[in-house]
Amino acid sequence: MTRAGWLKTGKLVHYPIRSNIDAEGRQLVNWLWEIETPEYKRWDWNRRASVDDFIGDLEDWRFDWLDVPALFRAADVVLEYPMVDKDPLPAWSFGRVTLLGDAAHPMVPRGSNGAAQGAIDARVLAECLHQNADARAGLRAYEAARREATARVVRTNREYPPDFINIKVEELVGDKPFDRLDDYITQDELRALSDNYKRIAGFSLSDVAAG
Repeated sequence: MTRAGWLKTGKLVHYPIRSNIDAEGRQLVNWLWEIETPEYKRWDWNRRASVDDFIGDLEDWRFDWLDVPALFRAADVVLEYPMVDKDPLPAWSFGRVTLLGDAAHPMVPRGSNGAAQGAIDARVLAECLHQNADARAGLRAYEAARREATARVVRTNREYPPDFINIKVEELVGDKPFDRLDDYITQDELRALSDNYKRIAGFSLSDVAAG
């Protein structure tokens, strides 16, 4: 996986999905180019985009291990979508109906948290329904367990997202090239930033073991 840059000049996220997708042994990958823009368009996660609209900002992103412009131009499909969320809701459950995943807590799509929190919702919902003979009571228990927990993730994604380390490093180095990151921030400090987010999102080792 690659995560490089930041929003002011462009941030790249790139990761593999599946290997050997054809007779030539090529790999299916997903990439994301995130950048701040003053333009606003109505929310749409299926809007087709053109690489030519933003390729100028990264034409020199060529490394011995990755040619970013070539990667982008080889894409089968390019979509444009906003990095947005919604304020936490006061309630999810209404009678025998409840919300789950993005319907309950749409959050800024960073760190795969939309999918991850939806999976945790499903597990907790199944447990609560199994433990309560009355469906309505099960839904209330599920909401009590998950609503505020996911609200914390929504708020944290706004201020201290999983890639907050990128923000912190840019701030410390003044957005200039550097040779040794340890000259600016210690490994323990980096680990603390990461561990704090994992704790809030329910991804810490103790949370995973308990689940």
